[in-house]
Amino acid sequence: LARDKAALYKEISKQVVRHKLQKLRHLVVKHAIRPEYLDSLFPSLLECFDPQTVHYNGGIAKITEWKISCYLEVMEGGIPCTNPNLKLLDLFRPLLDTCNDLFLEWYRQQHACNNDNKNINDNNNTRRTCHRLMTFITRYTPAPGEQALLKHVDGAGKVDGSCVVALPVDKWSAPYEINEFHGGGLTFWDGRNKRKEIHYDTRSGDVAFIDRAVWHQADPITRGTRWALVIFYKVDSPRN
Repeated sequence: LARDKAALYKEISKQVVRHKLQKLRHLVVKHAIRPEYLDSLFPSLLECFDPQTVHYNGGIAKITEWKISCYLEVMEGGIPCTNPNLKLLDLFRPLLDTCNDLFLEWYRQQHACNNDNKNINDNNNTRRTCHRLMTFITRYTPAPGEQALLKHVDGAGKVDGSCVVALPVDKWSAPYEINEFHGGGLTFWDGRNKRKEIHYDTRSGDVAFIDRAVWHQADPITRGTRWALVIFYKVDSPRN
């Protein structure tokens, strides 16, 4: 379901080196997941997609009520909802496991140390593991309050990182030209100049890896529908 893993890891490594020189703590990899595999999931996604309405105290990106995401996995204590969609979880589990591997490879590269204790730090870094804290699928529409998720940090800065997978345009419930979205993509405020906006026009199979507390947004769409899979991660470091 992903591109050749060795080639993909090599690309991640090369891009991370370039990004670290610019003090960037995110990475977008084009077509990391095969679009045809994502296409194969979509009819069942449409059948099972059932957004839960959740409320946030104080709001995330100035939104207090959020009702365009379907949660597959939730945090301990039923946050943000107590009824995760287990059918979608089963459907997406192979993709989620692949995302775990890709995220962890990116995270290890991003957090690799270059100092006098390099061998010790590199050994600890390669032994890191990760687990998913929250997983959800979002469907953006042009309707008020559903077009975007404006500037925010994931998990209020309490997660170690996140992964966003761009899903296909829905060409099953209506013709492609009806559901094709205008606008969209991701914008980041990251690097040496955090006032500068870095925009990516993400399409099916593109994957964004985002470090802890990096400001970003899902950009507004003006027509069509846009779908994305989002995963929040906790990274577990080895005990010495």
